[in-house]
Amino acid sequence: MIYKQIITISLIFLSLVTLATEEQTWWKERQNRDDIYYPHDAHEETMQQKGDTCLLCHSFAKTTIRDPQILHKINVIANEALAPICHECHKTNIEAPWDCKVCHPNPATIWPQNHQFDYTNHHAIDGKDEAACRECHIELSFCTDCHFKRNKPAQVHPLGYRSWHGLEARSSALNCGRCHSGMYCKRCHRRQGR
Repeated sequence: MIYKQIITISLIFLSLVTLATEEQTWWKERQNRDDIYYPHDAHEETMQQKGDTCLLCHSFAKTTIRDPQILHKINVIANEALAPICHECHKTNIEAPWDCKVCHPNPATIWPQNHQFDYTNHHAIDGKDEAACRECHIELSFCTDCHFKRNKPAQVHPLGYRSWHGLEARSSALNCGRCHSGMYCKRCHRRQGR
């Protein structure tokens, strides 16, 4: 374990020394940002257990690129653990806690453009594209927490839907399965004596 740490520190040191000897270096210290928070302490122990190093997220490779706009993008990537890196564990593989607000104190800064105007109350059409929704909203509870609150009438189905839902269930059971399991149906039907 210590051997890996020594190698990592040596690689970072050599990279920085090499870059410092260049006439124009592209790497510079990361600027603190208000729109994202990265808890290094929370990751340190897990990374050590897995044998990962800082280079998992940060790259300090030398480049010959001198275009300021491209260099800015490279600098951000070198110094910041950007979404694809964070999401690998926190979203894609779900090996780590999933809560956007931990790193993004103001989630509105990362919302897609179509989420800006009262989207919570106007998402029915977009909500039909389940794959697109699950890009960010991984767990079904994201939907059910609002749509099936006990202190509010069901907002997904129109008034009286329960009395005629069987017609829809027979014609497209897959649609029902997006929110309801077979057990959900059986429990309710047993209570009704059906």
